[in-house]
Amino acid sequence: MIRLVTEKELPLLERFCEGSPFGCKIAGLQRAYGLLLPFARFWVQTDEHGKITAAVSSLDGASVLHLKSTADGDELKEFLSAAGCRTLLCGESAAHALYGAPNRAGEMFVCSADLEESVTAGGAKLLEEVPVRALFSLLCECGEQRAGQFEPFYLDVSHRVRHGACLTQGAYFSDRPVACAMAGSITKTDAVLSAVAVHPDFRRRGLGGAVVRALLLRLSPRAVYVLCENERAALFYRSLSFSLAGRWAELDF
Repeated sequence: MIRLVTEKELPLLERFCEGSPFGCKIAGLQRAYGLLLPFARFWVQTDEHGKITAAVSSLDGASVLHLKSTADGDELKEFLSAAGCRTLLCGESAAHALYGAPNRAGEMFVCSADLEESVTAGGAKLLEEVPVRALFSLLCECGEQRAGQFEPFYLDVSHRVRHGACLTQGAYFSDRPVACAMAGSITKTDAVLSAVAVHPDFRRRGLGGAVVRALLLRLSPRAVYVLCENERAALFYRSLSFSLAGRWAELDF
């Protein structure tokens, strides 16, 4: 059975989502947006005993799925097709089981190791929190965003920051942000990095690693996940003591 999540079920949802980057994205989105907005929806699938076997979130049609091996795949597939999903993010094995080959896939990593308390940034000044406009401008300069995406980015990130569901970290030279890291999904036990960028003029100075390590310290003792799109990103996170945590996949509907 698949139904909308109720306020009473939130503790059960949060426990079900622990220990998974997809679960963190679902529970983190709920922390940011609550249950009452029409564009942010949350569902659970339960078995005959009432135990949760899968959770689904949707933000303007961008959906995330976290499921257990006991989930009813046929029911989920039928539901997702009818729920107005534009895209679906989940584990690669789940994507193959439900739909076959995904449109995009890659490795995901987790960092849960003890970290050194001191972080050096090669002469840059490390600052907690980067203004959302400055963050977006830097991401555009790094080719990670396009100017036409500003409004949805600003509305979503600023909302998450206000509700304690997003943290950013910056490295500055002369009051100019030149590197940034962002955890866009945060729960009590987990977090997911959603953006890391260094301005092209300031690369090869260790700034990317510095902002990530500084953000990891602020997120400790949470397990921090990242979904990598290519081998270059995977090598970067391996160098920061992240370990392989499986594979992610995304499908277009």
